[in-house]
Amino acid sequence: MSTEDLTPLLLDALGKRIGDPAATALTAALGKRPFKPATPNNSPWLVDRKRGLEIATSVRIENRAYWPARKEGRVWVTFVSHAFLRPHYRGSLPAGFDWRMDDAALSASFARRVEGVLRAVRFTLPPPRDGLVASAELGDDGRPAHLLIRVAVEREYAAVEPGSRPENSVEAGFFAAWCALDGLMREGRIDARHLDALKSRSVPPSACLVTALGGLLWQADVSPECDAFCFAYMKRLMEPEAAAALPDAREIFGESNFWRKPGEALTQDSWENYDRIAPRYALRLAQWRRGEIASKVHFAG
Repeated sequence: MSTEDLTPLLLDALGKRIGDPAATALTAALGKRPFKPATPNNSPWLVDRKRGLEIATSVRIENRAYWPARKEGRVWVTFVSHAFLRPHYRGSLPAGFDWRMDDAALSASFARRVEGVLRAVRFTLPPPRDGLVASAELGDDGRPAHLLIRVAVEREYAAVEPGSRPENSVEAGFFAAWCALDGLMREGRIDARHLDALKSRSVPPSACLVTALGGLLWQADVSPECDAFCFAYMKRLMEPEAAAALPDAREIFGESNFWRKPGEALTQDSWENYDRIAPRYALRLAQWRRGEIASKVHFAG
C-alpha cells in the first residue's frame, strides 16, 4: 500500500467532474479504475478499506454551481461529491483535528451540534479549501467515527426542476412569496422590481420562486435566523409532523397539486389562494419562535 499523502489529491478532485484530470489522478494513485458515471438513482462509490477512504459521486449536488442535474448525450454529468475518512486513514487532516480527540477536546476546538433523528454528535472543522466543508462525527466509543469532506451544499426548501409541470410548484411559490413579503429573505436577494411586482400583485405569487429566485428557494435565500424553520417546514421535518408545508396545504386546499389524481381540480396560482394559506405560514413561524414546534433534524448544543 502506498504511503503517499492522498489528501491533496482528494481535495483537488472533490467538486470536479469524474473525467477531470484531478479525478483520474486520484483514482490512479489509489490503483483503482476511473470513476463510473452516476444516475439520479445510483451513485457509485470508490471504496478503499485498507486506506480508510470512501469516495462518492453524484449527478446532483445541492449547490447553485452544480444545479440542475443534466445529461450530455445519454450520460449524466457526474461529479466527485464527498468522501468519508476513517480513523485508520493516514493522510493529512484538517487543522486542529486528531483521531484521538474525545468529545470534550473536540468541543473545545470546534462548533458542536446534535443532528438527525439518531441525534448524532457532529463537529464543524475548518474548510479544507474554498468550496469544501468538513465535519467529524462522534462514535459510540467517544472518539471520531469518521471525517466527512464534501462540496459545500445548501439546505434546499424548494427547487423547480427544468421541464416540471408549473402547477406542481404552486404551493412552494406561495411560500416563497410569503418569505419575500414578510421579510424572511436576505437583504437584496430579490431586487426592487420583482419585490414591487409582488407587493402590487401585478404578477402571480409563483413569480417570486420561478422568476425572481430562478426556481430555487434555498438556504442562501433567507435570513440565517429563519433557515432552520424554512427547511423543517418545507421538507416535512417538523415536530409535530402536522406542522409542515404538505399537511398544511392538504388541510387548506384539500391536497397538494403534485399528489392530485388526474382530472382533479388544481389549486390555482392566485392571490386569493395565497391569502388562504399565508396566515398559516405566519402561525407556524410564530409557533416556532415560541418553541411550540421544532425541527426534528437539527438541534443545538
